[in-house]
Amino acid sequence: MNNEFISMVTPQTAAGSNANPPMANGLDALTHSRNQAAQVLSQIAIAMDHAETTEHSGQLGLTRHIRTLQSTAEQLQQGTYRIVVLGEMKRGKSTLINALVGEALLPSDVNPCTALLSVLRHGPERQVTLHYNDGKTAKAIDFDTFRADYTISPDEARQLEASAFPDISHVVIECPAPLLASGLEIVDTPGLNDTEARNQQVLSYLNEAQAVVFVLDAIQPMTLDEQRYLRNYVQSRDLNCFYVINGWDRLQVGLVDPEDGAALADAEQRQRQVFSQSLPEGATWFEVSALTALRQQLKGESLAGSGMDQFLEGLETFLTQRRGQAELQRAAKLAHRAYSAVQETVARRIPLLDEDLSELQQRVASVESEFGKLEKIRDNYRQLIRERCDRTAKALADSFKTYILNLEETFEEDFAASQPDLDFLDFLDEDERDQFYSDFKRAFERYINDRLAAWEFTAKQKIGQSFDELNESATEYQVAYAEVVEVIHEKIMGRKFYAPSTDAPDEARPWIDNILDLFDELPDTLNDAVQPFNHFWQSVFQMAVSYICIVVALQILGLLFSSLFLNIVGVIAAAGGILAAQAEFVRQEFIKATRKEFAKHLPQIAADQWQPIYKAVQECFGTYEERAIDRISGDIASRRLELSSLVEKKQQNEINREQTVERLKALEQNIQRELEILQGMV
Repeated sequence: MNNEFISMVTPQTAAGSNANPPMANGLDALTHSRNQAAQVLSQIAIAMDHAETTEHSGQLGLTRHIRTLQSTAEQLQQGTYRIVVLGEMKRGKSTLINALVGEALLPSDVNPCTALLSVLRHGPERQVTLHYNDGKTAKAIDFDTFRADYTISPDEARQLEASAFPDISHVVIECPAPLLASGLEIVDTPGLNDTEARNQQVLSYLNEAQAVVFVLDAIQPMTLDEQRYLRNYVQSRDLNCFYVINGWDRLQVGLVDPEDGAALADAEQRQRQVFSQSLPEGATWFEVSALTALRQQLKGESLAGSGMDQFLEGLETFLTQRRGQAELQRAAKLAHRAYSAVQETVARRIPLLDEDLSELQQRVASVESEFGKLEKIRDNYRQLIRERCDRTAKALADSFKTYILNLEETFEEDFAASQPDLDFLDFLDEDERDQFYSDFKRAFERYINDRLAAWEFTAKQKIGQSFDELNESATEYQVAYAEVVEVIHEKIMGRKFYAPSTDAPDEARPWIDNILDLFDELPDTLNDAVQPFNHFWQSVFQMAVSYICIVVALQILGLLFSSLFLNIVGVIAAAGGILAAQAEFVRQEFIKATRKEFAKHLPQIAADQWQPIYKAVQECFGTYEERAIDRISGDIASRRLELSSLVEKKQQNEINREQTVERLKALEQNIQRELEILQGMV
C-alpha cells in the first residue's frame, strides 16, 4: 500500500473567502507550470524537427525524441487531474462536492440521491449533458430537469438490480467554478452497493484517477459494503485515498448537552478509535462537516470550523507537490535525453564533415555487421519477452483454474461473510420470496466479487514479479546494445567516441545517454499515472472478471435457486413444519445445497475462463513488446539514416562546412537554454 495522507490538524480559521479558493490558486500555479513546461518541450521539438528536416548535411536521426517531446507537451497542456468520490448512498458525497466547488450543483437534499455517474468539469456556463450507452448523440438539459428527472430515493436505489437509467452512460456537469478552471475533474459516483455491472464503470474511472476521496459517516460504523469496497477496489489498486468522515458536527448535536465540552471530547475520541480500527493501517482522515462548509461557501465566509479547509489543503498539497512535480520531473528528464541526443549527434557530425567521401563510404559499409548485431539483440529481446509472456500467461491461467476449482472447499466459510443480513425464513414466505431471491442474488454476487478480488490481488503480484524479472534482463540487453553502438562510433569516427562530463571534465565515458531509454518501457509501478503503460493490464483483467460476475455467476444462480427451493421445502415438509422456525437450520441447508449446485459448475467456469485469462496476459505483454521493440527498431533505423543521409549529401556536394557547424552549434545552444529553463522549474 502506497497511500499518501495529510496529517489531521485542529480546525483553524481559513484566510480569504470562497471567491478565490486557496486550492484553486495552487492548481492555477501548477497549470501555469505545466503549460510553461509544455511550451519548453514544444520549442525543443520544433528546433529539433527543423534541423532534422532542413539540415544540409543530412538528417540527424532525432525523430524518436521529437515525437516523444511532442506527445508529452500535448499531455501536459491537455491533461486533467481527476478525483473520484466514493461512498455509500446518503454519506453526503454530493454535498461534499458542492462544498468543494462552492456551488449547489449536485442534488444534495434529504431524499433524492444521485442515480448517475456524474463528471464535474470546468465550462463557461452551467450545463448538464447526458451521454448514452448506445452511441446516441449526447443531449444537453437544464439543471432543474436533471434534479427532477435523474435522481431517485435511497430506498428505490437500494432495490435496483440494474441502472435506474440503463440507456445513460454518465452525465457531464459543467460550470465556471474557479476550482475546476485549472483542469480538475471531480467524479461523483452512485452508492457502493451497486451490481458488478455498474461497478465496472466506476472502476474504469478509478484506473485513470489521481486520487480517491472515500466518504464515510461520522455517526455510523463502516458497513460491510464499505469495508469490501475499500479492500477489493481501492486498497488492492494502490490508489492514493483521502478518507473524509462527514457529518462530524452531528456528534455534538447528538449530545444531551451540546455545550458539554468534556462529553464532546469523549464522543469524538470514541469515534476516532472506531475509525482507527476500521480504516487501513496508517490512514489519516479528515473530520468534515460538508453541509456547514457549503453554507459557508455560499455566504462567502471562511471555512473555519467545518474541517473543509484542512481537507482542501491536504488535497492541494498532494496534487500540486507530488503529482505535479512528478510530471515536471518527467518532462525535464525527457528534455535532458533529447539534449543529450543532440549533443551526441553534433559531436559525431562535425568531424565527419571533413572526411573524404570514399573513406566515409568505406566506414559506413564496415559497420553494417554491427547493425546486424543490434538487430539480433532486438530480436533476442523480443523472443525473451514472448517466452516470459507465454510462461506467465500459462501460470496465471492455471492458477485461476486451480483457484476456481478449490472454491468448493471454503464456500461455506467464505459465503457466510457475504450474507450477514439475509433472513432465510423469508425464503419460506411466499410474499417475501421475491425479495429474498433479490437479496440472495446480491449476496452471491458479493461472494463472487470477493473471491475474484482475492485472486486478482495475487495475479497482480505475479505480473509485477514477472515484469521485474524482465526489467533485470532488459538491463543486460541494454549493456550489450551499448557496446555494439560504441563499436559503430569507433569505426565511423576512427577513434573512441566519448561524452563530455560536467562533473569530471577529465574523466572519459562512453556516450550512451541516447540508449538509456530504449529498454525502460517497463513501468516502475503498475499504477503510476505518469507512466505511458498505465493500468492496461488491470483493464484486461477486469474484462475477464466482469464476464464471470455478470454472465456466468448470475446464470448459475438462476439454476441454483430453482433447485434449492424444491430441496429445502421438501426437507421442511418432511419434518412436518417443526423446523420452519429454525432459521439457522434453514440457512445451513440452503448454503449446503448452494455449495453442491455451485460445485457442479466450477469445472466449466474454470475451463471457460482459462483462455480469456491467458489472452489477457498475452495482450498485456504484447503492449510492452510493441512499444519496446518499435523503440529499438526506430533507434537502429535512425542511426542508419543519419549515416546514409550524410553520405548522400556529400555525394551531392551540398554541404557548406562553416554554415553547417554554425547551425549545429546554434541548435545545441538553443536546446541547452530551453533545458535550463525547465530544470529551474523542478
